[in-house]
Amino acid sequence: MKKMMLTLAAVVTLNACVQPAAPPEDAKLKQAYSACINTAEGSPEKLQSCQAVLDVLRQEKQHQQFAAQERVRVMDYQSCIQAAHSGNGQAYDAKCGKIWQEIRENNN
Repeated sequence: MKKMMLTLAAVVTLNACVQPAAPPEDAKLKQAYSACINTAEGSPEKLQSCQAVLDVLRQEKQHQQFAAQERVRVMDYQSCIQAAHSGNGQAYDAKCGKIWQEIRENNN
């Protein structure tokens, strides 16, 4: 009886050490950010939800640099769009398109 209980305790302990094959949470967050960027279609309003995902990614040590770079790019894009609406549209549209293309390429 004691051997059986000891064996059962060992099995339960070993099962607790085995991790499921599911992708880590941080990989899901990066996938969520990439999906957000791909569906935003350059809309500054839709990019606000992407910023929220970036804020969560920034809390993860291994993603801090990525999140900081992306945050700057997204903010540059939003500034560019605002400038395009208030000033020389043609010059800004080309610049905005280039920034948006870099954001998309970085997240594919």
